[in-house]
Amino acid sequence: MPTTNKRARVSTLLGNTRVMALIAFLLALVIWLAVSINESPVVERVVRDVKVEVDESMPSQLGYEAFGAENLYVDVTVSGKRYEVGDNVLTADDLTVTAVTTSVDSPGKYTLQLRAASNDDNPDYRIVSKSKDTVDVYFDAPKTIDVPVEPVVRSSGNLVDTSKYLTQDPIPSQTSVAVKGPATYVEKISHAYAYADTSGNLKNSETFDATLKIVDDKDDTINYLTTDAAENITVTVPVYQITTLPVTVSFSNTPAAYINKAPKVRISPSTIQVAVDPDKLADMKRISIGTIDFSRIESGTTSLTLRASDMTEGIPMDASDEFDVTIDTGNLSTRTITVNKPSIKVTNNATDLAVHPVSEPMQITLIGPEADLAALTASSIKFTADLTGREVEEGTVRLQLTPSVSSETCWCYGSYYCRATIQS
Repeated sequence: MPTTNKRARVSTLLGNTRVMALIAFLLALVIWLAVSINESPVVERVVRDVKVEVDESMPSQLGYEAFGAENLYVDVTVSGKRYEVGDNVLTADDLTVTAVTTSVDSPGKYTLQLRAASNDDNPDYRIVSKSKDTVDVYFDAPKTIDVPVEPVVRSSGNLVDTSKYLTQDPIPSQTSVAVKGPATYVEKISHAYAYADTSGNLKNSETFDATLKIVDDKDDTINYLTTDAAENITVTVPVYQITTLPVTVSFSNTPAAYINKAPKVRISPSTIQVAVDPDKLADMKRISIGTIDFSRIESGTTSLTLRASDMTEGIPMDASDEFDVTIDTGNLSTRTITVNKPSIKVTNNATDLAVHPVSEPMQITLIGPEADLAALTASSIKFTADLTGREVEEGTVRLQLTPSVSSETCWCYGSYYCRATIQS
């Protein structure tokens, strides 16, 4: 009975025209695919931008590298059945193009033969041709040097109105570059210029994108070089506005009592022609021509001369200008104290060497109100030896000391030094 039912169902399906149509379609599709694969026509196709790989096995034995081969590509024509070489089947990654270097035996430029091959050991297609059969590559021992970057600003007009503004040397965002290339070419390097262009008429400091150019002593560009230069190297042109401002002075190592109430100061001349940052000019009522350490100030009247060339704020239009400065501290007293064993602290020693100050007796001159001076003792005075910017070497040296007093109204007058031994 079950066999009869199965036969009945099959008979019913075969009698259904829709089922038969579907079966016929599937059979036709299978037959078409089989015929298409077996009878597919052979076509040629160009595979574009296959990267050229330089065979450096031989040159490397001589200590050479390939230069100028970083971006070499060729197009490769292949022949095969359409389904084997179609765009979605065969790509540039499936092929290898090698520059043959068996002829490289000394530094120089070589014209190398190109060899194309499939990455498949048994490809169903063949390589017909290449867009080029040779490439030029330079071989040499690699060399790297640091080259200072020289900024060059090119302006189509006047860079600034020199009657109102002052500009100084442009500043590159990178002061030097590491340049790598073939030794023969690297040794020809003369300059690394950073060229920036502007239309001029600058009224503020501005920063411009720059183009780096590395040249020989004839200003010809040198090939085959790479650098560690930032992608967006820039050049800043500092611009200052010229103006005339009243002058003042600043003080350092100031006793607390004088921080908010400075001594009386007279300066002659009382003004200076100076160039300053235009963005800061609106808030500038006067400008400091220098800083005076309190150790230079005597009791009563002190006369000093400050030079414009020593200014750290603004740029004097005439660096030879001099200013007579008179400081009046009023009627203060002077006292001398002997410090038998000075307390000396060494700061900012940037080396591994040990610095040992020699505590020898010192005569210290103090200035201040008489009552406050009388209350001071030798223990009230401390000294600091600041090594900032100083070369520290083994041996015996002379150190300048900065004294400080545990008083709000008194200070040490004069210059003080000590011997020190420096050891590893």
